[in-house]
Amino acid sequence: MVQIGKSTLEITMTITQKTIWMRYLLLGVFSVSFFGFSCKKRVDYAQYAEFHYLNSTSKKIVMDYPKKKFAIEANGGEYYFEVKGIGPKTISPDSYNFSLPINLREENRIPVTIKIGEKCFTSTERSEHTLINVNSYQIEKIDEGHYKFTYTFTEADYNLAVNCP
Repeated sequence: MVQIGKSTLEITMTITQKTIWMRYLLLGVFSVSFFGFSCKKRVDYAQYAEFHYLNSTSKKIVMDYPKKKFAIEANGGEYYFEVKGIGPKTISPDSYNFSLPINLREENRIPVTIKIGEKCFTSTERSEHTLINVNSYQIEKIDEGHYKFTYTFTEADYNLAVNCP
């Protein structure tokens, strides 16, 4: 009878150990699968936008953005700056989300006053040829995530200008 009790005890211990190990094994498998599926690798890529402003008028142009003011000399003058950001690997010109000078979010677009000679022109979203709308720029893809935006001031812009306040 002692022999029977000893084997019963061994069987009970073995079953208990297997049950405990099974719980730890299930917990481990669940943890590994949870972390494997919940941790997506996100890679941000550098994005560059070059903004070129060309002046084909016979007047000097002064632009006054909220955080940037610059002048472009008459008859072929050019002003250039680059904006850097991060984002997905591929991007289209109309999905950049830089604050200067184009803001693609309609609610964030701010009218820009441009002084052309002694006259002023306010570039708004509804203007025919406007600084704050990406469609008014000539767009050139330089590389993946790198675009060149060129805006040319013409005599038509000067003709739309009015006397400055």
